[in-house]
Amino acid sequence: MSKIEWTDITSNPIHLIREDGTHGGHWCEKISPGCANCYAETQNQSNYFKFASHLPYSGDVPDNLIFDEKVMQKLVKMRSPEVVFLGSMTDIFGKWVPDEWLDRAFAYMAVAKQHTFQILTKRPERMKEYLTDPKTVQRIGTWVAADLKPHYGLVGLNHSVFDKFRLPLPNVWLGTSVENQKAADDRIPSLLMTPAAVRFLSCEPLLERLNFSKYVFNRSESVKRIARKMSLNEEQADSITNYPINWVIVGGESGSKARPCHLDWIRSIVQQCRESNIPVFVKQLGSNCVESVPYMEGICSHHQIKTSDRKGGDIYEFPEDLRIREFPFK
Repeated sequence: MSKIEWTDITSNPIHLIREDGTHGGHWCEKISPGCANCYAETQNQSNYFKFASHLPYSGDVPDNLIFDEKVMQKLVKMRSPEVVFLGSMTDIFGKWVPDEWLDRAFAYMAVAKQHTFQILTKRPERMKEYLTDPKTVQRIGTWVAADLKPHYGLVGLNHSVFDKFRLPLPNVWLGTSVENQKAADDRIPSLLMTPAAVRFLSCEPLLERLNFSKYVFNRSESVKRIARKMSLNEEQADSITNYPINWVIVGGESGSKARPCHLDWIRSIVQQCRESNIPVFVKQLGSNCVESVPYMEGICSHHQIKTSDRKGGDIYEFPEDLRIREFPFK
C-alpha cells in the first residue's frame, strides 16, 4: 500500500537502468516553485531508497531511461482492483518521454481495466496535445492489437479492447498540479481541454491562497437547469452533465524545508469545492502549517500548529472542519 493517502499503490514504468540490467532509480526535471522541495527527488537521493539513482532532478536527460514493459505487465496480471498512481516518481508527460512510451502506457491501461489509474502532471499542455491528436488513438489501438492481442492469458483482455478502442479511457483519471495562482491559470485551461473520464487538481504543496472558481461551476444548479429544460429527472440530468473539474486534492508541504501553508488557504479550497459541489480530499496540513486566530477586531495572530505526524497527515489531528477526504463518484 502507498503512503499517499489518495491512492492504493504507485507504479513507475519509466525509470533508469544500470549497466547490469537492474533498476537504476528515477529522474525528472523541476519546472516550477512547487518542485523546489520535491519528495521524489529527496527519496531518489536517499541511501535508504532501494532504487536510488542519487541524481538531481535537473540537468541533461540521462541516456539510460527506459520504459519497463514488465512493470505494466505486472499491473495487467493483478486480479485485485487497485487505484494506481502511475508515474509517482517523475512526470510521464515530460518532454523526455517519447510518444511511443505514452502509447504503450495507455495501451496497458486500456487492457488493465480492473484498475483505476491516476496520472498527475505539471505539463498539461503536452498531455492535451497528445490526447487530442487524432493519430494517438490509432497508434495506441494498433500497438494493443499487434503486441498485446496474442496474450489472451492476460487478465482483462477481450475483443472489445482491440476492436473498439476509444479515448478517453474510463479507468484513467488525469490531473495537474497547481501550487499557486500562476500555476492554476497556466495549467487548468489545458486540463479542461483534455478528454478525460475524471479531471482533477492537486493543490499540493499549497504555497498561497488559490482561486479556481472561474474554472468550475455549481453542479447541482446545472443539473436542475438541464432537468427542467429537457424534462428529465435529476439522476438522468446528472448522467449527461459534463463537469470540468471532478476532484480536488489539497495539502501543505512536508519535509524539513517545508514552506508555510495557512489553514485558511486550505479552507478556501474546501469552500470553493463546496460551492461547486466538487469532491475534495484534504491530504495533509503539511510540516509547517499556520493558523490565523483573531485576537483583536480586524487583526489576526498567526501561530504554527504542531502535529505528531511529521507531514501533518493524520486526519484526527486536523481541525474538525478540515477532516474531509472525498473521492469522485463515491
